[in-house]
Amino acid sequence: MRVGFIPNMGKENIIAVLQEAKRICDNCGIEVWLPEDLKEFDLPKLLNVSDDQVLPRPEIFKHLDIAFSFGGDGTLIHLARQIYMHDVPICGINLGELGFLNQIELADMEDRITKIAKGDYRVENRIHLAAEIRTAEGAKKLTPIINEIVITHEKPGRMARINLSINEGYTQMYPADGLIVACSTGSTGYNLSAGGPIMAPDNHSIIVTPIAPHLLQSVSLVLKESARVDLTMPKRQEKLHICIDGTFDYEFTNEDTLHIEASALYSRYVRFYEQKFFATLFRKLSARRDELL
Repeated sequence: MRVGFIPNMGKENIIAVLQEAKRICDNCGIEVWLPEDLKEFDLPKLLNVSDDQVLPRPEIFKHLDIAFSFGGDGTLIHLARQIYMHDVPICGINLGELGFLNQIELADMEDRITKIAKGDYRVENRIHLAAEIRTAEGAKKLTPIINEIVITHEKPGRMARINLSINEGYTQMYPADGLIVACSTGSTGYNLSAGGPIMAPDNHSIIVTPIAPHLLQSVSLVLKESARVDLTMPKRQEKLHICIDGTFDYEFTNEDTLHIEASALYSRYVRFYEQKFFATLFRKLSARRDELL
């Protein structure tokens, strides 16, 4: 088995964690591969990885059976965006705070990697979203959406007016702080904070959740995987801001349409049989509550 180490090098004690993970992999007969850009940290030498197992991205992804993400959920999401088209499952080793998406805690690393070596795991397929801005000149594809796409006013704190259509049928205009369109992976992020539903990872629905709408009735919509979502704005609204996964920013105008649908390809994640999604989720959320008290 070949695994890639894809770490967030800004994490505390990251070298020691990687060395321990490499030791476990060696004992289990697992080959460790590294992206070439990690040479600047001298990782191939520190982890005793041979030169033929150090390749540039995305070439390295073609050689892997599994990619290990070392960091928080942000590190894993960044990797998912790079690797999904190569059909390689991701296994997250949590070095962050909550780590909803990561399946291995440091204390369990030896046990979990040993299970992977024995084939004692499953691979879970999750949807993510694809979006494009359609203009009179053509369509501009946006970066893949692993968590959510958020549409707000171009100026923070101002009300946005957003027209929502589903499968080419107009639903309503939302006067709100914004609108979130998420998949199951993003259901535990901004969508959750905005009062949206939590989706199990194998639920391939698309969620539309308004942010602080100026309406008497405020509900999320849960759509089929095949749904097509189109967002426009009334003429009085000149432009709106788009943010994907809290990282990538765009704008579109009242002459454009923002089109969102499920990607044709799935993101793939390693899961262990005894782990239960909702039990883990509520345990981690309870731990955060205890920190605040």
